[in-house]
Amino acid sequence: MNGPVSESVTTTTAPGAVEVLGRISAALDDLPAHRPVAAKVIAEADDHRSDATSLGRTLSYDPALVAKVLRLANSAYFGLSGRVSAPGFAVTVVGFSTVRSLAVSAMAGLDDVPEALEGFWDRSVLTAVAAAEFAPRLRCKAPDAFSVGLLARLGQALLVRADPVEYPLLVAGAADREDLLAAENRRYGAPHTRVSAEALAAWAFPDDLAQALAQVDRPGWATPLATCVRLGVELSERILDPARRPAPADQLSAGHVRDAEVDALRTVVTRTAAELVQLLTS
Repeated sequence: MNGPVSESVTTTTAPGAVEVLGRISAALDDLPAHRPVAAKVIAEADDHRSDATSLGRTLSYDPALVAKVLRLANSAYFGLSGRVSAPGFAVTVVGFSTVRSLAVSAMAGLDDVPEALEGFWDRSVLTAVAAAEFAPRLRCKAPDAFSVGLLARLGQALLVRADPVEYPLLVAGAADREDLLAAENRRYGAPHTRVSAEALAAWAFPDDLAQALAQVDRPGWATPLATCVRLGVELSERILDPARRPAPADQLSAGHVRDAEVDALRTVVTRTAAELVQLLTS
């Protein structure tokens, strides 16, 4: 899994880790064959010669994927309820970044999330919506923050499929997200967000998006986009795991966002995410 995301995640001495990560790398090469239209959508979304009409035309060859994009475009979140019927217009409404992320989800088989990852979409969509909310504060593009937030846990789905015995045990045995990250680092030498970043790099996502995911759980400085996702992850965990000790928002954002600002978004993010989860999983 090599690409523009700095050092290799296979630098680890944990038993079996290199084998597991090697299986993920092989899977990343094989997945496009299982959902060829989704793979073409990803490639076309990165092509500067593409426009909404041509991407919508490609999208329409995958009925399940185009239906998901149309449902999302008609949601209250995008403010055009019931008025979007053409795939090209839907692409314009939700944006290339979101279409690309939905295509990745389809290609990675996230329509059928393994049982070990209960609540996967709830956490993913909460993170995406929250990250987009923080984007204006950090001068980021909201669609990019939503897109990267939506894919932050992609690495978990890849890990549970590549290591179906041990990874579910890590998830079940983790007291909270921080405990899970520590267990992932011990076994694989990297957290699941880093595996997500490697997947985006392998599929030729823009470098800044893959780099942002690589920085989400890495200590120290992070780009504004990575900071949006850090804060989105934090808010999603505060909502879904109230017993967990919260991470200080000013530390996550280098002083740009305070805890009170994070908590003030709970209601709107929870409400919006609940609607989007229904649309994306139905």
